[in-house]
Amino acid sequence: MATNSLPRHRGAISAVFLIAVVTLGWNAGAPGLATAYVDPVAKIQAQDESLYGSISLAMAKSGDWLTPRFLDRYALVKPPLLYWLEGAAIKTMGRKPISLRLPSILAGAATVTLVFAWLLAENAPLAAAATGAMLLLSSHLFFVLSRIGLTDALLTFETALAMFALARDPRLASRASLWTFGIASGAAILTKGIAGLFSLMALFVLCVISRERPAWRRLALAVAITAAVALPWHLYQLFRNTRWFWAEYVLTEVVGNTVGKPDQTTQESQVGYYLKRLIALDAPLFAATLVALTRRRPRVLLAWIAVVLAAALSFEYRNTSYLLPVFPAMALLAAGAIPKDRANWALALAVALFAAKALAPEQTWGIPFRPEAAIAVEPVLDRYAAMNRGNELILGEPNDGFYSACLDLPRVRYLYLDPSTQRRRYALDFEDLGILMTASDFARLPAVKPQFEQRLRDWGLNSSQGDPIATTIVATTLDQIRALVRDHPKSDFLIPADWAALDAGVHEIASTGAERELLLSREVIHRP
Repeated sequence: MATNSLPRHRGAISAVFLIAVVTLGWNAGAPGLATAYVDPVAKIQAQDESLYGSISLAMAKSGDWLTPRFLDRYALVKPPLLYWLEGAAIKTMGRKPISLRLPSILAGAATVTLVFAWLLAENAPLAAAATGAMLLLSSHLFFVLSRIGLTDALLTFETALAMFALARDPRLASRASLWTFGIASGAAILTKGIAGLFSLMALFVLCVISRERPAWRRLALAVAITAAVALPWHLYQLFRNTRWFWAEYVLTEVVGNTVGKPDQTTQESQVGYYLKRLIALDAPLFAATLVALTRRRPRVLLAWIAVVLAAALSFEYRNTSYLLPVFPAMALLAAGAIPKDRANWALALAVALFAAKALAPEQTWGIPFRPEAAIAVEPVLDRYAAMNRGNELILGEPNDGFYSACLDLPRVRYLYLDPSTQRRRYALDFEDLGILMTASDFARLPAVKPQFEQRLRDWGLNSSQGDPIATTIVATTLDQIRALVRDHPKSDFLIPADWAALDAGVHEIASTGAERELLLSREVIHRP
């Protein structure tokens, strides 16, 4: 790949980055947390945005940047790079949604810019390079995930950067290419664990299918640099929090989602699920990629696409966000196949496509600058948090996407009504640890708490590090909930409307306008 044309296009590259930041950042702080659709086809909201946001907020507040925590327990489901970046943004900009989304916005803008620079480095016309950048920026999944606080936009940039280094120097002969590839690959693992292996897997595929490959020594150095970036945190957790790390990170997250039998959001087949979403989310880019494959087949891009799709199909758990790293490669393929004499027409078409998508934000292929969905209880929780009451808050049948965990509240507990006594057991058994507790046990919390504290200590979590006991409470009958409300006069409750009559002395006092009522405090709950 020729790159000598890049210095003279430095101004254009900077302009593309600025335009991408402004586009992705426009109104990005307005939607509530966890309100974007991570899967617009099945209307699945991005609940993990609140989970990650809560972890980042706790990290910034406590100053413990090594061990992520969620509601006072260890949260080792993902490595911490996103939390570090979000925590730094929180320290700089304060507790607000845009702070949690800034790393994704910058990563998305950097990926768009990288696609533009990559095409220029291949001596594509300026208009063709701009077309590739526009195709990516206007792609629904890329646009949405680059505006919310998930790991996917960051992972996609790191993967694209590693592949760019490999494309410009397939032998990794230069120091810059070797270190860029290694650092980006290590950062990808430090962002999303096993999914961060995409660039290394693509490198190994290229070693098999291409004669232009790194020497064994350069290959070993690339792996060593990757390990130097990614391993320290993993080794720290393995030795510091051995039992928890193994159960949650290895057995639950890696093994459970990869070869286990996780709960699915839909009953579609693997191939049908992902093919349907590739077409529904961006049919023009998908079609342009197929057409481009009849004209050119760059090995680096083919290896990149093949690895990502193979990984998505092999993971037992289906998630639309797994497709995101393939979109920059598709944009590169499509734009790279544009004939030079048609580049201006292609750019005009890409701009028109962007405008059409912006005018249809409600479609699965549209560009939503406004909120895609809403969590009705969020403004109620905001008003409650502003009261600074100092009481614990118990949410009945919570439908807040863990938004409450991102508020500055003394303690939040989640209360569910579930007549079933059968619950799925995981390697990290929250019920055995008392993190999930039955209502009957919660009724005698002082008596049972010492045994759960001991179990948590056996797992490496001391009470001085936080109190996650009874974070989630499960009741089997309304009578148990009635007793819980009666016996906790110093707790505040947010409960569903159909629970409001569970006590003859409890009356509806505030409506959110969306099937829920708020019991703000014991001071305003009327009793005989």
